[in-house]
Formats: sequence, structure tokens, C-alpha cells
Amino acid sequence: MGTGPGSPAEGFWREAVRLCGEGEPFALATVVRAERPTSARPGAKAIIRADGEVWGFVGGACVRPSVRREGLASLEDGRSRLLRISPDAPPPGTPVEEGVLAEVMACVSGGALDIHIEPCLPAPRLVVCGDSPVAEACRTFGAALGYEVLEATGETARLERACQGAVVVVAAHGSGEPQVLRAALGEERAAWVGLVASPRRAESVRRSLRAAGVAAADVDRLRSPAGLDIGAEAPAEIALSIFAQVLSDRREQRAVEDPAPAEPSPLVGIDLGPPPVAEFVDPVCGMTVRPDSPHRLEHEGETHLFCCAGCLGRYQATA
Repeated sequence: MGTGPGSPAEGFWREAVRLCGEGEPFALATVVRAERPTSARPGAKAIIRADGEVWGFVGGACVRPSVRREGLASLEDGRSRLLRISPDAPPPGTPVEEGVLAEVMACVSGGALDIHIEPCLPAPRLVVCGDSPVAEACRTFGAALGYEVLEATGETARLERACQGAVVVVAAHGSGEPQVLRAALGEERAAWVGLVASPRRAESVRRSLRAAGVAAADVDRLRSPAGLDIGAEAPAEIALSIFAQVLSDRREQRAVEDPAPAEPSPLVGIDLGPPPVAEFVDPVCGMTVRPDSPHRLEHEGETHLFCCAGCLGRYQATA
């Protein structure tokens, strides 16, 4: 892949920059090792968008579904992975390589590919309400931690868009709080909502929100007094305790959503969970296939899906 003006590489990186600029998540797949014969070479790259579209080239028709699957999985869990695609299973008793997700694929041309897949996620958003010293300290901490820092201003629709998936910190001593809290808590819009207040005032705010029609389950998501109890007193210390609580809550939530994995299969170095139930198995090469695969065949009352035209042809020849 060339790198000069007008080259495929230039177009690839232009697309990656566009997606980053628009805040659209995508996964970046890069061939880091190729054992001939393969159609891809080290350095070949592809973009996997959240809708499953693959832009670029890291291998032929057999490789593409696996890269798409793991690219989408990386967007889901936010983790990188190394995908090894080979036509041969390792000999029995071969130790599992740590950090490698191995996939045996009979339709590979005879070589092997190692493909690194990493998620490219937009910066998390931090919405801050208030001009208090604590609010200013939260803006400073948020920027240092890589958040896109937004102000909690504007009409309701604008506030709701800003709060979508964001961390929201309200430290305004009562000024403008109700509108921001309703926008953040409604429909589970914000990822995390904290109110800097005393326990007594926090309970009063909760009662007011319920009286204003905010669902009890949404009100229960409000973290107030915001921040872990670390004895914080100064504004910067309070901001530190708030971000520590955000991190702690996220870790706990991830532990609930992603419990300890079962024993990995002999070919898997990292347990990435089972493939989605909506996927099918190619009867020729054994790889998982998306239900929208165009390579399909009705045979003896059953629908068979294939990863590529080659596997479909081989199946037809033996059916």
C-alpha cells in the first residue's frame, strides 16, 4: 500500500481522520505478520465501522468475516486483540499463547495471518454544570483525563444530546440544577450523574425530581453526595474523589456485565466469549458466518450459509 498523494494509504487515513473528527467509533485492523501464501501483506489495514462495514483490505473473503466479528467485539468491550488465522490446528498439547485468539480456517490459501485489532473510540464526554470552584476543578481534571468537556447550557434538546452517554457533574449550588438533572437522568441518558451537595440537600433534590415526574429508577441513579469518601475538602480533592467514584462505578459495572470467563478452548489464548447466537457455521471450513451472508444454499430442506463463494462451490461439488 503506497503512501504518496492519491495512494490507497492516503485515502485510508483520510477516512480514519474523518471518522475520528465526527466522533464515530471504529476498529482498526492491521496485519502484523503474514506467512505466505496470503493475499495480504504486513502493514495492510482495514477499518471496521460499528454497522459492520469493512473499509480496506486485510485478507480475502474467508478472512473478512472473522475480522468483522472481532472488530465489532472490540468496539463492544473496548479491548484490543490479536487474531491469528491459520489453516492448521496446533498439535495436541501445544501450550496456548497468551494474548492470541487463534482461529483455524480451512479455506485460507495455505498461509497464516496475525491481525491486530484495536478499538478507536471517541473521547468520553464530561458535562459540567456550575461555576463553583469544584465545577472548575472537575473541568480541569476531565480535560487532563482525556474527556471532551462540555458546558451544561442551552435548551432542553441540546442538553439531552450533550448528556447522551456522558459523565455529568452538577456543582452549581442549586442554580440551574433541575433542568440539567432531568436531562441527564431521563431515559437513562447519561452514563453517570453526580450532584455535589450535602446528604440533606441531596435527599431534597431527589424528592423534587420525583415530584417533577422523573421516574424513581432514574432518580436512584443520581450519585449524591458525589465522590468517594476520602476525606476530601479542597475543590481539587473533591474533584479527585468524584472521578475516582466514576472509575470505581465503571469497573463494578464491567464486572457485572463481563463476569469471569469459563475455561478457554484449546485454541484460544484470550476468552472473548462465544460468537453471537445469530451467527451460523460454514459447513466447509467451520468458521462463523453472519446471517446476512450472500453465500447461501437451500439443500434438503435446510439453509446453509458460507463465508465465501469458494466454500459454497466446494459444498455444491460434494452435495
